[in-house]
Amino acid sequence: GDPEVIGKIGTDIEDFKCSWLIVQALERANESQRKQLYDNYGKADPSCVAAVKAIYRDLGIQDVFLEYERSSHKELISSIEAQENESVQLVLKSFLGKIYKRQK
Repeated sequence: GDPEVIGKIGTDIEDFKCSWLIVQALERANESQRKQLYDNYGKADPSCVAAVKAIYRDLGIQDVFLEYERSSHKELISSIEAQENESVQLVLKSFLGKIYKRQK
């Protein structure tokens, strides 16, 4: 996410974290992109981080995430509305509202 929006700077690339982003990128990457990801992911060098982010951009990972987020939200709302107890629905929708499209 955007550090200005979420209030923190992510270091998943540098820290070699198995994030949703890298998993999606590896699934979508061609052989050359996959090699670049393996060569650069998990390194603190700013040029390595930039190379990984460039591949994310080339693969449209942000758009993939936005679609995933939208469809997940829709599924969650359907599951919540399937609950018989309206009080439970209200609580769950309140929690979902706090995390969906969250800002700082």
